[in-house]
Amino acid sequence: MFETSLFITLIALFYTFMPTYFFHQLFPFRFKSKIRFSIQMLCSFFFLFIFNYIKIFEYSSEMSTLIQLTIFFNIYLLFKGSARQKLLIYFIFLFVSIFIEMLSINIYLQFNTIFTHTPSYTALNIFSHSSFQEKLFIELLIFIFSQLFFRKVFSLLHECLPYLNLSLLLRIVFPFFLPLIATEFTNYYKFINNIISVFLYIVSCCFSLPLFINGIHRLEAEQLKFSQTTQKMELLKKQLELSNEMKDEYVRIRKWNHDIENHLLSLSYLIDMQKTEDAQNYCATILKENIHP
Repeated sequence: MFETSLFITLIALFYTFMPTYFFHQLFPFRFKSKIRFSIQMLCSFFFLFIFNYIKIFEYSSEMSTLIQLTIFFNIYLLFKGSARQKLLIYFIFLFVSIFIEMLSINIYLQFNTIFTHTPSYTALNIFSHSSFQEKLFIELLIFIFSQLFFRKVFSLLHECLPYLNLSLLLRIVFPFFLPLIATEFTNYYKFINNIISVFLYIVSCCFSLPLFINGIHRLEAEQLKFSQTTQKMELLKKQLELSNEMKDEYVRIRKWNHDIENHLLSLSYLIDMQKTEDAQNYCATILKENIHP
């Protein structure tokens, strides 16, 4: 019981702080109060602990849904940003998390088969049949791969977040899952002939490569389109600034013309009134103000 509680505590801590750390690379915090932040993180940890604890014994699918909702609402309430962007980033986080978990489990299964010479577990029953030490080792693999994958993924998202959408995301992510799905399929049906398993894995890899290349090309096209749109916006912004400057210059010239007209009328009046000396003084004053303001 103690080992189970400790394992669940580690999982709850991981999924409380890991998404928060990586989402902070893209979104600012909604509030600056450390007390409110601590209370929300504690609530998230509490619910994750309870749901994971129940998940071990019963209601596995229902608890998995509640766990994902808890992680999402914790992220949604912690950070500023549009709901669409946060939902999209959460789906990316979820896809990468599933990929990392499947990769870690498959790596451990391969090591386990090498040392025991018989497949003791499958990906479906490994957490329910493995020992506490084995679970810790798998979680350690998940933590290491999370640091590697999430750091790279979220650094790339800084550049492509404005034009990334769900369909484009699926084009890029889905090819990674095909070989893993093929592996899970062969493990589940346990084909007697290993050639079938190898053939399915090779076929899935062959399908994955062109799909992934197509997704990358689509991403590059969206990036180019976004870059062109950004350049057009910058050009329009500069044109607007230039137009405002020309408008200000026109206002200044119009004001200057109006002032000159008033000065000429004043000089004309003084000359008509035979006040030559006053006209000379007035002209000298105007020249002094304009030449040496």
